[in-house]
Order: sequence, then structure tokens, then C-alpha cells
Amino acid sequence: MDKKPTRTRTSETQRYTLMGALFGFSFPLVGTILRIIFLQLPLNIFAMINTHLTDPVLWLVDTAPLVLGLLAGYAGRKQDMLSKSNEELSSREHELKIIQLNLEQRVNERTVELTIASQRNIHRSAQFEAIARIARTIRSSQTLNALLPRIAESISEQFGFYHVGIFLLDNSKEYAILVAANSEGGKRLLAQNHRLLVGGPELIGDVTTSGQPRVALNMGLDSAYSKNLELPETHSAIALPLRVSADIFGALDVQSVEPNAFSQEDVSILSVLADQVSVAIQNARSLEQSLEALAQVEASSAQMSKLQWHDFFEQQSVGRYIFDGIATKKINPNDEPPTAGLAIPLTLRGIRIGTIKLSAATDLNRVWTNDEIAIAHATAERTVLALENARLLQEAQKRAAKERTVGEISAKIGNLVNLENLLQTTILELGNKLPDTDIAIQFTSDNLAVK
Repeated sequence: MDKKPTRTRTSETQRYTLMGALFGFSFPLVGTILRIIFLQLPLNIFAMINTHLTDPVLWLVDTAPLVLGLLAGYAGRKQDMLSKSNEELSSREHELKIIQLNLEQRVNERTVELTIASQRNIHRSAQFEAIARIARTIRSSQTLNALLPRIAESISEQFGFYHVGIFLLDNSKEYAILVAANSEGGKRLLAQNHRLLVGGPELIGDVTTSGQPRVALNMGLDSAYSKNLELPETHSAIALPLRVSADIFGALDVQSVEPNAFSQEDVSILSVLADQVSVAIQNARSLEQSLEALAQVEASSAQMSKLQWHDFFEQQSVGRYIFDGIATKKINPNDEPPTAGLAIPLTLRGIRIGTIKLSAATDLNRVWTNDEIAIAHATAERTVLALENARLLQEAQKRAAKERTVGEISAKIGNLVNLENLLQTTILELGNKLPDTDIAIQFTSDNLAVK
């Protein structure tokens, strides 16, 4: 790049100098010829030399080639400098154009990258919003039977997947059983009690063993994983483990009609979704176990309460009472109770222990209002609780009296060391505490034989 301007500059300087010198030589030549003509001398080389040597003015004219050559060389030098400046400017302009093109290319590339990143962020944001909507949807379901189909339907609806299936491991963790699906083929598999071997060749079998997500980007070409005949439109699939801590209890099966539908970013996003699904399923299981345990406790409590009230009624007679508008009176067992217009059962833990009956004093066809019925029910509820508390208090008092009696007897016989006095005191105290009772103490040696 440096040699070309040097050749151009040297050529222009020499050319201008040569042209100036040649033009300068024309001055002494023309001057000599004109001088010969003025002197009327013959026009030949000798006359020209002689005239040139004898005329001092021609000596001055002889300097013209030098002067004009120098002037022309100076002009050529300026031209070379101008050409160099033009070349440098052109070079700078070319460099600027290249830089501009590079900048435009880089800007375009960066714009494309930003556009792709923006689209990726929008897609990721949409996926997280879909996960949030799915989480809100599955939170509304509490039982496992209602939750599992809702999860499959919500994932398919929010992400647009062809098939979503949920597998849970059996108690022996030998098979992964399909328990929910959204697609028609998946529902047919549900009816067939579809199950896959844990550790088997399918995606689900692999995931439930390794605990790592597995992706098949093209089911038609991927020989490791085969299509299910009930799901013919599947081209790519991903399976994700369902787990709590290190305990794998199932897998989430997601299938798409598009090949290469799942990127590494999709795997990360869907793994977050699988974790939320795992928590939701585990919470539903815990809730069902808690409800089952609560039902068992309530059933046991109701049975115990029933036995306790049965014993209570066996041990003592509870009468019937009526309020006649002035005072509360006890009804004799043989008297016929008045006809009730409204009967409210007294129910405790599912056990009916009595009834509140209301009848109109004058109008037998009276229609009870909703407020009156609500008041009667609320009164019945509080009456039942009060009766239960009274019964429990009575039993507690009985237990306290029994413990106190036992304590008093133990205190009186605890300091006695004479066998006869001890036996007499024991019989006496039991007789005082249990009146109208014959008490005897008998010793036997039948079971005391030494072997």
C-alpha cells in the first residue's frame, strides 16, 4: 500500500520537471533563431552557435529550462502531495466504509441476538405464567382422584402438548402405573390399566430408575424409545421424575406432535413444573391420609361415646321434661307427650341421644319460620355439648371419688404391720364404703405350689 503512492509521486514530479525543462529549452532555441533572422545570417548550426556565444542576452535565456524545470518540478511535487492526500482520503473513506459495514453487521447481529433473547424471555415468561396458572388450578383440588386428571388437563391446556400422562409407582416400586391422562389415547390406556416396568426400556422406566429427565426428540428415529400405538401422533417426548427429596414415587409424561419440541431450557422449565406437581400430589396424599386417620379417630370416638351414653342410660334413668309456657315440668313415663310440630334431634358425633320437640300452644298447623328453626337447631347443638360436658363431669367426679376412697383405705392400712389388724381394717373400710355388702377375705394355696 505504501509503494503505490511512492511510484505515483515520483512519476508526477519527473513528468512535470521533464515537461518544464523541455518547454524551457524552447526559449533559448527560439531566441537564437530570432537573433539569426534579425542579423540576416544563414540558418545553420554554426550560425546558431556563433550567435549564441556572442549575445549575452541568450545566456540569460539559457536559464529558462532550469527555472521552468524547477517550477514544473515544484508543481509536480504539489500534485504528488495532493494525489497522496486524495489517496489517503480515499483510503480513509474506504476504511470508514468497511468500519461502517462492520458496525452495521455487528448491529444487525446484535439486534438479531437481542430479538432472539427477547423472544426467548417472552417464551420463558409465558411458560412461568403457565406454571403459575397450573399451580393455582391444582391448588383448588384436594383429593388425589380429582387432582391427578386436573393436573394432566391443565398442563396440556397451558402448554399445548398433545398428551400429558401421570404415572405413580406401586407399593413394591416394581411398576409405574398410569393414573391420569388428557388425550383420548391416554384415556384408553387408563382403561387398559396401562403400566410400565420400572427400569424398563421406555422413557418412564428409565426416569423412575435414574431420577433424571429424559428426552426423545424424534420418536420415529430414536431407536431407544418406541411409540405407543395408542398415541400415534407423538413425535417427541419428555419424561420427568416425580419425587419428594430422594424418594421417586412417579413420573410426568409429556408428548408433542412436533419433532425436536423440547430444548434444554424446556427441560429446566418443565422440571420446575414437575417439582410443583410432586408437592401437590404429596400434599393431596398427606391430606387423604390425615382425613382417613381423622375419620378413624372420629369413628372410634363415636363408638366410645355411644358405649358411654349407653352405660349412662343403663345406670340411671333420665326423665322427660316439658315447658308449658309458665314452668318446666317433668313428664311421667306413662303420660303421652304432646304432639310436636317441630322435632330437632340431639345428636353428638352422629349418635342421637335425645330430641327437642316444639309444638304450638294454640295453632296446631303453625308454620315455623327459618329463623325459628335455626334458633332451635343452634339451641340443640349447645344443649348436646352441655349434656356431654355434664356427663363427663359426672364421670370425672365418680373417678375422683373412687380414687379418693381408694386413697383413704390405702392410707389407713398402709401403716399396719399386723396381719390380723390389716385384714380387719380392710374389711371394715370396705364395709363402710360399700354398705349393705358382705365382705370376706379368703386365702388359698392352690396356685402357690413350688415347682
